[in-house]
Amino acid sequence: MCVYPPHPIGSRGKQRVPHAHSQKVHVYHTTAPTCFWSWGYEAVFNRLPLVYGDQIDIHVLTSCVYDDFREYLKHYDMTFDEMIEWTKEGSEIMGVPLATNLRRAMLPRSMMPATLAAMAAYRQGPPKGARFNRAILRRWNLELQDVTTEETLLAAAEEAGLNVARFRRNLADANGLQKDLEHQGHDFPHLPIGFYNIAITDGDSRTVILDHAFEPAVVENAIDWLSGNALTKAVPRNISGYLHEHGPAPLMEIARVFGVPRESAKKQLIALEKKNQAARLTLAGVSHWRAA
Repeated sequence: MCVYPPHPIGSRGKQRVPHAHSQKVHVYHTTAPTCFWSWGYEAVFNRLPLVYGDQIDIHVLTSCVYDDFREYLKHYDMTFDEMIEWTKEGSEIMGVPLATNLRRAMLPRSMMPATLAAMAAYRQGPPKGARFNRAILRRWNLELQDVTTEETLLAAAEEAGLNVARFRRNLADANGLQKDLEHQGHDFPHLPIGFYNIAITDGDSRTVILDHAFEPAVVENAIDWLSGNALTKAVPRNISGYLHEHGPAPLMEIARVFGVPRESAKKQLIALEKKNQAARLTLAGVSHWRAA
């Protein structure tokens, strides 16, 4: 769903630029370290800073998919098998692979430990918190690891470059982490912002809400419209650097982050493989690439 209007057309057929203002464009989203929609949005939220830098402000709130799995199924009026079908549908909508060979015994009773661990990681700064969140997303949505165990959480912390000793100490602060979780979003507008959508505002009177906006170009079109096409846009090119920074990624993510067709992205990844700068691995039955 897209609620922003088309560009007005002037008398000579040229697009009129929306009114200029000094406010920054703000992007709002809710994520969770075990939500498959969040894995699909990785390309968008990793590309936007590369394209716009600090010309826009990105606000991401961390939440939890469920605190009680039985209640979760009851709330959505789903059976376990229907949840599997929903996951498959989500993979098709997003265009990125997900592991769907789930068994009921694989599902932790609560995903809250993973969410609180993400809050602990964010205490070491937003970049490392986001990198930890991504490590957990991959471990759950592609590798089907139990991301509520200390062993898995510590491995993700190490992958994300966290100070693991500090992370351990913060992880033990259950009450403090719960407060951190509950005291987010004070700067969020009163809009229906969830795991599957993005809200974008001009800091003034106009807002765009995008559902299932997994193609970065859709989000950028909204940002450009709200900014009056006034922002300078960079062109990301360093795929090797991206893999070093973010870890394993599917072909679709690379294509989206770098704004190229899948065929072109694959050729570039194969070229990096030949230079021993990238390596291929299989996750959820599909090729992904990581830094070599």
